[in-house]
Order: sequence, then C-alpha cells, then structure tokens
Amino acid sequence: GKRCGGCNEIIREKFLLKVDDQYWHVSCLRCCVCNLALEEQQSCYLKHDNIYCEFDYTK
Repeated sequence: GKRCGGCNEIIREKFLLKVDDQYWHVSCLRCCVCNLALEEQQSCYLKHDNIYCEFDYTK
C-alpha cells in the first residue's frame, strides 16, 4: 500500500491526498511552520520538500 509522507504509516483510509508524488493521510498534511491542517485549504505549497500553507509560503 501507499505510505504517508507525514507519519510513514500505510494509508488504509478511503481518502488520501497527493502532493508532488507523495501520498498523505488527510490529517497528516499540515503546514511545516504553523501546523495548520491543509485538508480544508484550496491549495498547499511545496518548497525544499516542506509543505506550507499559503500564508507561511508567501511570508
């Protein structure tokens, strides 16, 4: 199965997220700065293999 980029556990849930060829549990995809859960956000941003919310990415 697919492993989560956040917790490295196998994803067994029906829903998952994919960012830059990496799969994530919905609850594990969070901004690396403010820890905002990104499941409800319109988009997230990737820089140097780190995930950011829009606010922290544009700072």
